Amino acid sequence: MPRILAALYLLLMVAAGWRLFAMSWPRGLKVAAAVGLVIPIPMLFLLPALMDPERPFADLLRAIGMALMGGGAVSLLGGMAGAWLKARKA
Repeated sequence: MPRILAALYLLLMVAAGWRLFAMSWPRGLKVAAAVGLVIPIPMLFLLPALMDPERPFADLLRAIGMALMGGGAVSLLGGMAGAWLKARKA
């Protein structure tokens, strides 16, 4: 089940990146929206680990949160790149 949820999160980030690129917003607003889309789920893992670093498995929570944040950012950028390539090709 956790693998399915992680895969779903990454697929949703690809779709969000694709859709975000297609919108006619200014670049700064797109970046702010991208950060707002990527950050919430990893923060569910990072905040408990950062608030109480002495708790058991805090290092594991930090690692999972950072991996989700990095993977989400890469997936969102991948979606944006895919939309850019399709728009350039058409």
